[in-house]
Amino acid sequence: MTTPRRINRDLLHGFVPLGSLSSERLDYLLEGQEIEALPAGTEICTLGASDGCTIYLLSGVVRIENASGEVHALDAGDVEAAHALSPEQPRLETVRATTPVNILRFDSKRLDRVLAWDQSTETLQKALAALQPGEDSVWISRLLQSRLFYRLPPANIVELFKRLKPQPVQRGQHILKRGEMAEYCYFIKEGVAEVRMSGVTLALLEKGQYFGEEGLLIEGPRNADVVMVSDGLLLRLDKSDFDLLLKAPSLALVDFSTAMSRIEEGHAQWLDVRLAEEQERGVLRGALCLPLQSLRVKSRLLPKDRRYILYCDTGRRSAAAAFLLGVLGYDTEVLEGGLWTLMASERDRFLVNE
Repeated sequence: MTTPRRINRDLLHGFVPLGSLSSERLDYLLEGQEIEALPAGTEICTLGASDGCTIYLLSGVVRIENASGEVHALDAGDVEAAHALSPEQPRLETVRATTPVNILRFDSKRLDRVLAWDQSTETLQKALAALQPGEDSVWISRLLQSRLFYRLPPANIVELFKRLKPQPVQRGQHILKRGEMAEYCYFIKEGVAEVRMSGVTLALLEKGQYFGEEGLLIEGPRNADVVMVSDGLLLRLDKSDFDLLLKAPSLALVDFSTAMSRIEEGHAQWLDVRLAEEQERGVLRGALCLPLQSLRVKSRLLPKDRRYILYCDTGRRSAAAAFLLGVLGYDTEVLEGGLWTLMASERDRFLVNE
């Protein structure tokens, strides 16, 4: 049995390629991660397996055996231990703990996304700055640190910037009003905006930050007011461009058969984002239930070391929920088409009343 321990990111600077990541990206990668303490004799990875994990040895000694039966030992203090254990998929070696060991196990796809984004940021920032020659690009640098973009191809971000519409604003101007239907989201190029609800200040937003995306995701009325507390310049993004360039490319869709395989193998967890009244009519067996409307407030209840497959009736609400959770650092997929795509036999077999 493993004993989880929290991670100090400073311990990882000597590992390849983790040491090349910026502090922000490394913090994002480590969210929900825990050090695994394994006893001697534990098989860490198996020859021929495709487990989708990248594993680093933090302490202890392991025994590594390849397909030809050749064996060698690896100590966490060896130079070779700076690299992942048997990194190929399928695995070319079996790795077993000779002594008690500590390891760190990442989802390989998540690690690849973080590496690709981190290594392309400088080039991307230059490309975006070229779209506005001679202007202050500090706000771009701040904006690119946002998790809003972590899952997007760089080409989408460049195209998104091309479609932003400048909107000069004045102090005291209401940009969003609670109860209004959402049509745009905004990026702050200059100025400060205040988020209010029932007269209470919830947040102050500065240049390089954004607001209004949640209303576009839930396709419903705004849940707060946003008022400028200084003169400034906003960049407005239409809902159609938001859906095309931000929302859709950031989502990973999965069919029901594939999703069930991942659930049964213990690689993912169902997450039902429908209303409680809808959930009373039946949920997928073993699903966690967290309605979309409560997601931002209650998402902290979800462990970050798990992958979630989200579903609703049609896939629209689960897509919105997956986007929100992705920004918060969760690993998510969406059941394509939602529950309405299930056959009658699948409904009878997998839906339960809880």
